[in-house]
Amino acid sequence: MDILVVAFILDEIIERKEKEAMLEKLDMLMSTFFSEVGNDLISQLSAANKYKTSTENLKSIKNWNEEDFDNKLAELKDASLDFQADISAEEREEFLENLRTLLASKREFIINLINNPNLLEKEEFTNLINAILHLDEELEHRKDLALVNDADFGHLNGDMKRVYEKLVYEWVYYLRYLNKHYPYMIALIIRTNPFDEDADVYVKE
Repeated sequence: MDILVVAFILDEIIERKEKEAMLEKLDMLMSTFFSEVGNDLISQLSAANKYKTSTENLKSIKNWNEEDFDNKLAELKDASLDFQADISAEEREEFLENLRTLLASKREFIINLINNPNLLEKEEFTNLINAILHLDEELEHRKDLALVNDADFGHLNGDMKRVYEKLVYEWVYYLRYLNKHYPYMIALIIRTNPFDEDADVYVKE
């Protein structure tokens, strides 16, 4: 009986360690996601967002501690984030074309992510990938973006808002991970913070 109990405990420990290692790899995968598409996507959507005050406190993320990250993640998970693309009718086609081009160029990368069975362990990230693929599909089916009227743009705004909310959450989660495990990597993210119009990639001091 003692041997069975010890074997059971060892199996639990090994299983937990394996799951922790797998989740660690998934967190590292997020670095590739943001480098490939996430940073560009969040920059495009943030620049167009009418309600920039909803993410204004993300400017100060360089001064956050672990508790600040946890509080912000809880806030983002429980509340809807204001988003509306503040784009004039004259600039609408160009804005949507740039967004469609970005997503189309990264489609294969995004599909490869969703085919990773381990991603099922990270529900929020999986939901983000699904939201991005849906927005990509909506834009791809509109062959002539000049035909997008106010009502249709309103529909696309709903799809962009869904992506934006999940993208901001994952961005903050990713920065918390870097801050805890790889603080030297977070410096570049902070210097290119898409929510800070004064951010500058060049080190000044």
